[in-house]
Amino acid sequence: MPKRKTTKTATTKKKNPQKRVTPASHPIWKKARRLAGKAPALAEGQVLVDGAVVGTGFVQEHDPLDDNFPLGAVIGAVDDPRSKEKVWQLPAHLLNQGSTNSCVGHACAHFILAAPIMSHSIDAIALWHRAQEIDEFPGNEGTNSGTSVRAGFKGLAERNLITSDYRWASNADETLRFILTRGSVVVGSKWYPGMGQPANGVMRLTGNPGSIGHAYLLFGFSPDQDAFLMANSWGSAWGINGCAFLPYDALDQLMQQGGVVCSAIED
Repeated sequence: MPKRKTTKTATTKKKNPQKRVTPASHPIWKKARRLAGKAPALAEGQVLVDGAVVGTGFVQEHDPLDDNFPLGAVIGAVDDPRSKEKVWQLPAHLLNQGSTNSCVGHACAHFILAAPIMSHSIDAIALWHRAQEIDEFPGNEGTNSGTSVRAGFKGLAERNLITSDYRWASNADETLRFILTRGSVVVGSKWYPGMGQPANGVMRLTGNPGSIGHAYLLFGFSPDQDAFLMANSWGSAWGINGCAFLPYDALDQLMQQGGVVCSAIED
């Protein structure tokens, strides 16, 4: 009897399962970014932080007339101020200046939105543009340039958002005593690279600031960190939910280098 022929059934080769790629780590995103060496130079005042272009402002210039309105004259004595804690509440959502050099408009807006004033509405960009029109820098209006803290507070006064004098601190001690007893302050200072990328939430005066300046809000003090609480205008991804610690001695050094600290006397 002849043997029955057996036919082999074709077998398909098992494919190795593809490694699952999460949407966030998909390699297609690498194709979307231009190499840094081929990117155009950043505009004046702009800096790169964690791959995003953000704006800053001007290095502030001291006006001798500001000395006629000292913050220290309206502050009472505080025993051992660096041992005291104070937090003035911020708005639920901090503003974001993006790549515009509108830090003064945003810092002054945060001053109005934060405690103790806690206004509910202010246009930071409009305030920045108005400050450019009335500041001490000729030909500044309508450009993507910074402005002065002085002009920012003039703009607040024009809008009746502050109703009394705005005054100037002469050092970190006056700044701290005002924050402990009266309210938050706006700072305009040199902006070091170590300030823009705070390590563990602490700003450091490292690197070369060059001609970069920035304005920001100080809204409290932490004695265990010996540092002011700082609110920036670069979005919630920066620092600690948009905020950071600025060491007491760092502010003192910034003020010795021409930085200004301003606030309004609101009862």
